[in-house]
Amino acid sequence: MPTKIKVVLILVAVVAVFSVYELAKYVHITANKDQTFIQGTALPSPDNDPDRDGLDNQQEIIWGADPFNPDTDGDGYKDGEEVKSGHNPLVPGPDDLISADNLTLELSNLAVAGLAEGSLQADSPNYEKALADITSAIGDSVKYSFNKEISDSEITVVDSNDQTISEYFSTIAPYTQTFGRLINDQLINIPEHMNAIGKNGFGDPKLKSYFSNQAAQYQEIVQKGARIKVPKSLSGANLEFLSLALQMHDVSEAIARGEDDPLKAAFALNAFGDIYDQYLELFEKYETALIAESFDPAKVSLPNQ
Repeated sequence: MPTKIKVVLILVAVVAVFSVYELAKYVHITANKDQTFIQGTALPSPDNDPDRDGLDNQQEIIWGADPFNPDTDGDGYKDGEEVKSGHNPLVPGPDDLISADNLTLELSNLAVAGLAEGSLQADSPNYEKALADITSAIGDSVKYSFNKEISDSEITVVDSNDQTISEYFSTIAPYTQTFGRLINDQLINIPEHMNAIGKNGFGDPKLKSYFSNQAAQYQEIVQKGARIKVPKSLSGANLEFLSLALQMHDVSEAIARGEDDPLKAAFALNAFGDIYDQYLELFEKYETALIAESFDPAKVSLPNQ
């Protein structure tokens, strides 16, 4: 869609400002739901990884971890395991997700460490690897920031029959309608928001107020929607709907706080396009589930109607 192209262009522009052109490659990775770490990747040799934690000496320096201690923060997980799963090797769990940090500050700290250590100097033989390591770290943070999902343990599932299905759609309708209004309003106003960011940055008062309000409404959808009894046959589609609401909350909140973390806000703008596409596909998933139950979809109001 043309608006999505505009979002990507803005993202690339913001990334360029931070002089980390390799991050642009991650836009494609995120859009295709790929991961930055592949299971089975060979670990560094013992000579370059004396504590055998999965991070070589250069990566240890960039992260500020102890190259002779496999578990720098002492939380029971090796430093390499934490980095590869989106956790901070310097902060003990459970509240150590990298996504909880400021991405702009994280990038700055990693870049400064790499420059001080020398691997990010243009003439360094380790330059490309150091840049790739930093890109991967930021990429993992982005993945965890905007791909959170509601689990089946957070909802109440009941047997599927005509009555429970009808009751479900009657109860969920106000929330799906609100979600549709919110996300469509954001889509329509993308040009205005882009102009505001270009003119005043993410600190634009109207922009901050708008997205703070959006985030609050998405959060209400998640909280109240999770209390609804869901027919078993519709649980998958319901979880996706609530997960999309949660992701839109995170996206909107990141943009509202963009003045403090412009890099995360830039990636949030790009994530919006993918979430909108998933929202459009949600109608088909609800309809498929209803047909499988021999229930006439015309009897209820589906999410994007």
